[in-house]
Formats: sequence, C-alpha cells, structure tokens
Amino acid sequence: MIIHKPFQLAASYTIGSYILPGQRINTITEKLDTQVKVAITSSYHIVEGVKSGKFDLGLIESPIFDNQLIYKEWLEDELVICSKVELPPFITPELFRNYNLICRKKDSPTREMIHNFFKKCGISYSSFKSLSEIHNETAAIQSIKWAKPNSINPTVTIISKYAIEDEVQRKELFQSHICNNDTLRHKFYIVYSQEKIKSDLVKSVINELGLMQNFF
Repeated sequence: MIIHKPFQLAASYTIGSYILPGQRINTITEKLDTQVKVAITSSYHIVEGVKSGKFDLGLIESPIFDNQLIYKEWLEDELVICSKVELPPFITPELFRNYNLICRKKDSPTREMIHNFFKKCGISYSSFKSLSEIHNETAAIQSIKWAKPNSINPTVTIISKYAIEDEVQRKELFQSHICNNDTLRHKFYIVYSQEKIKSDLVKSVINELGLMQNFF
C-alpha cells in the first residue's frame, strides 16, 4: 500500500470552524485513505500558503484573487441577522437601527462587505443604538447566546448562515434579513496551484468537495 504524506488543507475561519468539522472532513479522509491536516487561518494567508506550496489546497471566503493560482467556485454563503429572539423575516433599515449590533473588527473583509451593503440601505455603523466589536464568529455567536432577550431592542450580529445552522434548527437562535435583498450573498472558493493540480490526490479532494455541495 502506498503511504501518502498528510494532505495539507487550509480553510478560512467560517469554513474550517463550521462547515468542514465532523462527518464532512471524515468522509474526505476515509475516501482518500490518507491523513488530512486542516489549518484554519485567514483567506490572505491561505492564498500565500498555496502559492508557496505550504498548502496543497485552500478554501477561502474572501475574494482574494492571484493570477498565479486557479480558483473554483464552491459554495454560496449568505450573511444573515442572528438573534436570540425571533424577528420578522425581513427587517427594515429603520427598525434595524434600533438594534444593538455586535459587529466585526475594523478592516476585516466581512465588515467591509457589510459596510458596502449598509451604504446601499442608507445605514452606517454609527446609526445603531449600541455597537460593539468582536474578532471572530464564535465569539459573536456566544455573545448573542448570552445576551438578555429583548424583542424591542434585541442584540444581533450579522453572520454566515452556516455558522448557526444547527442552533437555528434547534430554535436556540433565529435568523432574519435586512429588507428583501440578497446583496449579502457571497461565494466560497477552492484555490490551488497549477503544479498541485497535477496530483491525483488534489484532484480527488476537489472532487469530494464538489460532491459535498449536494448536502447544502
């Protein structure tokens, strides 16, 4: 039997923390019959790592493109409003301003995308009744879970639908949308180098990731 060295897969935070863990990554490992090591880091560091050969394959959530690499659209994500209390399916900007918003740190790609969306809706971060910053999705989710329930001025955050899908199914958390608008949709990408695509193992992982799309 041929023993392969561990497959080095890099994933950005949402993908590595909420999409791959459990049965999904186990299925890839079992079918490839090799160890898969998953590094969770920023999309920027993943692109640099794929270029240098540190990672065999990358999964990114921010569109950081490099002409030296190959990109393949993988999943479509949507950023939704997350709260501990049930909210209307669609929230008007006027109502949204009364909420207590937990947002991402400044200069993060997610915050920039939300900022651009806010501008289209006539909202700014200074519009909110209360505003606090958090550094990652896990901390944002925990902050919502520990927030005091308030249906008039709820504490909310804007987060990937994949990060809260289990809690939403169990009705521990609730999701909503700003207006009836799909602007907060974005793509996840598979990224790899011309050199790595020559590997049958890399081709197999890309194939398994493609099959995984059927479960979303």
